[in-house]
Parts: sequence; structure tokens; C-alpha cells
Amino acid sequence: MEIEKNVTKGNGESVAEEERNKNMKRKQCRQGGIRTLPFILANEVCDRFAVAGFSGNLISYLTQVMNMPLVAASNTLTNFAGTSSFTPLLGAIIAESFAGRFWTITIASLIYELVSFFPFSSLYNILNSIATN
Repeated sequence: MEIEKNVTKGNGESVAEEERNKNMKRKQCRQGGIRTLPFILANEVCDRFAVAGFSGNLISYLTQVMNMPLVAASNTLTNFAGTSSFTPLLGAIIAESFAGRFWTITIASLIYELVSFFPFSSLYNILNSIATN
């Protein structure tokens, strides 16, 4: 039979109890790890497929429907890709420095919804018809 020494530290807790508490905290704080890896990889794969499909369709749309030259269309696509890669960094800075995660996501979602529902193309046509009359 092993005898456990109850050496106490300054806070009145024995060394053995402190070790048990550390082990319990380690077991409770286990998050992420290998369990989340498939979800992250699947998200990245789907994101890459979406970007590849979107890029091809945007080039076709800009060159065929909007009658842009290929150089201008590819420049527009590059600007769009750069902007969409930069905005998460901007959101992270705002969330970490000023507003917090919840408010940043809420306000960004509201702005996204307002912009997506606002018909910019029809506004352009309305203003153009008013200007020509």
C-alpha cells in the first residue's frame, strides 16, 4: 500500500489535491482538437469550390453580358477577390478592439441585408431615365 504524503502548500491545499484539481481542469477544458478537423477541412473545401465557380461565372458574366474587355473583367475579379479577403480582417479588428463578436456580427449582418435588398441596378436605370428626360 502506498502512503500519500499530505504536504501542504501556502494555500492549505495538499500537493495531491492540487494535482487532482489540475487533471480535472485539463479534462474539462478539452475542446477542439482532432474532432473539429473534419469540419474545418470540409468548410475550406466547400469554400474553394464556391470561389472557383463564382470566379468563372463572374468572368463570363462580365465579358458576355456586361460587354467588358477581358482585361477589365479580370481586373474587376481581382479587386473583388482582394476586397473579400480583406473584409474578414477588418471585421476581426473591429470585433477585437471595439464592438465585440456579437455586435460586430449583428451589425455586419444588418448592413449585408440592407445592401442585398437595395436594388442598385434599378436605381441606376431610374436615375439614368430621369437624367435623360
